[in-house]
Amino acid sequence: MNKILYKTDQNHPQIKEYKEAVKKGEQNYHVLPRGDEWIVKRAGSSKPSQVFGTQSEAAVYATSISQNQGTALFIHGADGRIVDRKDY
Repeated sequence: MNKILYKTDQNHPQIKEYKEAVKKGEQNYHVLPRGDEWIVKRAGSSKPSQVFGTQSEAAVYATSISQNQGTALFIHGADGRIVDRKDY
């Protein structure tokens, strides 16, 4: 079976828009539970940006980062499910 390779125009507006969306998605922040703590973590990162004692403290910190960088913020509940999303 022969593979068919498709050449894409990297300057096409839809491709540029897709690439920007992917790049922006990699910069989104999450507030996540970790044991008795709450962490703020950038999507794709293995280490937390900051650790807090409460969800509200973590959310305030993550909100300021997301606003400054113009990214989305996902706040997770104690069960790990997303309970809130804010786009900046």
